[in-house]
Amino acid sequence: MTVLAEVLLAGFVAGVTIFLSDLLPAWGWPEVFSPSAPVLTAVIACAVVLTVARRRFAVTALLAATVLFGLFPATGVALAVIAYTAGTRDRRWPLFGLAALLPAAVVLLTQPAFRWQYVLVVIAVSTVSCLVLPALVGAMQAQQVRLVVALRERAESLAEARQVTRERARLEERSRIAEEMHDQLGHRLSLITMFSGALEVAAEGRDPELRQAARHVRTTAKVALEELRQSLGILRPGGEPVEPAEATDAAGTESDIADLVASSRDAGLDVTFEWRGTDLDGVRPPVRRAVHRVVREALTNVHKHAAAASVSVVVDHGPDLVKIVVRNGAEPVVGERLPGTGRGLVGLRERVRLLGGTFTAGPDPDGGFAVTADLPKRADAPLAEEAGEDPPVADTGKRPGRILSGLMLTTGLAAVAALLLTTLAFVPPLTPADHEDPLASVKIGMTPEEVEAWFGPNEPSAQVAAQGHEPPIPEDTYCVYAPADDPPDAETAAIFRFCFGDNGLVEKTWFEVPVPR
Repeated sequence: MTVLAEVLLAGFVAGVTIFLSDLLPAWGWPEVFSPSAPVLTAVIACAVVLTVARRRFAVTALLAATVLFGLFPATGVALAVIAYTAGTRDRRWPLFGLAALLPAAVVLLTQPAFRWQYVLVVIAVSTVSCLVLPALVGAMQAQQVRLVVALRERAESLAEARQVTRERARLEERSRIAEEMHDQLGHRLSLITMFSGALEVAAEGRDPELRQAARHVRTTAKVALEELRQSLGILRPGGEPVEPAEATDAAGTESDIADLVASSRDAGLDVTFEWRGTDLDGVRPPVRRAVHRVVREALTNVHKHAAAASVSVVVDHGPDLVKIVVRNGAEPVVGERLPGTGRGLVGLRERVRLLGGTFTAGPDPDGGFAVTADLPKRADAPLAEEAGEDPPVADTGKRPGRILSGLMLTTGLAAVAALLLTTLAFVPPLTPADHEDPLASVKIGMTPEEVEAWFGPNEPSAQVAAQGHEPPIPEDTYCVYAPADDPPDAETAAIFRFCFGDNGLVEKTWFEVPVPR
């Protein structure tokens, strides 16, 4: 939290403590805790200091706040803030159990006039709302934060693994292209070597210069072939088997694709094939090999992941593009899924990108899957941009999340303050008969209305019965009388007398009178 947030929180704690402290005298609290006494300032200062120090000294602040709460329940909001922070930082639940018992123990030790009913009704309820619930909320939120951090780290790790897999697939595809180039150029260079050798034999004894030139061509082609093998033949990663390269002359033609479809059909796949336009005999070899690779990889994926689905293969030879679409429908019965490396589609995307084309692969709205590739026929097609495939990992530490957490904290503190106010204001206080001192709840200086709220209005019968048995009445005062709730068979009855002057209540006393028979 920022400094401003800490200041606002401390001000909120101080304000609520001052507001709730007005209710404490009604509970018969010692006069030293009266809202007008200087000790109230010290209590509020202690609550604010503990609130500010809760992050560095979580355990000490929690125990001190529970003791302060037992002495002065109006500090319940400060206890809630400290308990929430301690719940997010400390998971020693016996410590929180001890802290939950401290307020009741403090009340029983410092206020012997209070009986167990008060501890049960006020302190127990207030401890649950100001200590137990905030600590549980803090612990759950801390657990949620740890879970989110773990999930984010796992997502980042998976994203890095996927990136490594894609990079490996791209390198493998480029290595495969290099192998195809090696086979194609090696075949051409072998033909050049053979033809130049024949020319050299034919020119022997006829034209020495032509024979020398033929020998030079043959030697140069042989050296070029060796260099090509050294440069391109070792690009495949070591230890992995070399897949057979596609046929240089027939790869990607209509007959070649028809053979691929027929092989899949023989393996049990329900596949249809449609060729649109002329054959690809005159198209450059890299495009034809890409057509072969796209169809072969797409059919392989169908065999692995949707063998019971129907498949359609469409090759459309247009003026500028060769469009390949391999689409399978939804599988009616899900069979056994064969494992895959997940690198096939990435390799196809890389091959198509290097040719300047576009490649898409994804689910269909009808539940199937479609692989589409657009391959330009011209050799100077610009290289396609590489599209990102990983969604960005969510950042849970951004400002909106902190604002939401602050709003939740403010709402929780308001709820705690409301519960504490309800407990202190609407739970009926103890009657004077519940105290060893029946008049403990009435303070000197109270108005007649405040005393009447505790003992009721003046009873004329009690005033008449008091004549001759009451102590002297103070000068310049008037008195009101209220009978006590004595047992019916008692021989004496207790009467409370309250005498008022110009400044409110100046005397409070009680005495006994005989009960007439």
